[in-house]
Amino acid sequence: MRVLIVDDEPLILNGLVKIVREIAPVGTEVREALNAPEALETMKVYMPDVTITDINMPEMNGFELLEEARREGLCKRFIILTGYDEFEYVRQALRSGVVDYLLKPLDKEEIAALLERVEDELPTAADSEYSRHAERILAYMQSNYMNDLSLDHLAHRMNLHPNYISSLFRKETGDTFVNYLNSLRIREAQRLLRTQRHLNVCAIGQQVGYDTKHYFTKVFKKYTGATPGAYREDEQVNEGETDSEREGDGQ
Repeated sequence: MRVLIVDDEPLILNGLVKIVREIAPVGTEVREALNAPEALETMKVYMPDVTITDINMPEMNGFELLEEARREGLCKRFIILTGYDEFEYVRQALRSGVVDYLLKPLDKEEIAALLERVEDELPTAADSEYSRHAERILAYMQSNYMNDLSLDHLAHRMNLHPNYISSLFRKETGDTFVNYLNSLRIREAQRLLRTQRHLNVCAIGQQVGYDTKHYFTKVFKKYTGATPGAYREDEQVNEGETDSEREGDGQ
């Protein structure tokens, strides 16, 4: 199991690391970070199974770290630490879906039981590593599909080989990287064509990641069977028919 501990006070951080190494399940690897930005950089390489983090830190607090890490697919299990016994912190921690909420100073038996529970919930080592990579890559694509993405870009960003990512995509989604990316973009384009009537086709294409109207139209037609303009017109007609049916029902 991989554990990351984050606290901006060096003495407290060293104490936390010592405690966790002492009581964690056999084979647990522990790393540390003095602030949230450092933690995020560590996560990109380390991919922790669980992150133990203080709430009150400069630059970015523990909840902001949690949100950013989950958005990037870097870690999904968090244990929140704080020295403030306030219900608002407890409520926010529970809303954030953390594993648990602990007050400083740590109770060794409590944290030991908690880490054992986390380890019991983890898949096997091989599956766990594969799942971590898959979750991180798919989460990154969900948030960045509108940008200039490629296998090489992902490989550099994730510190993985392009062939590994390509294989992962087929196993995880049953699709190729290119098809998966285009599907993400076209689904969002369909939503925008239905809901953002004030945006023209070119603007929507650029908003979902296509530089030119011509290429956007070509890809959109390949995946939907219609051009963006025809799709929007069909949606308007269908909505009009629905309105007419409602009026007829009301007569």
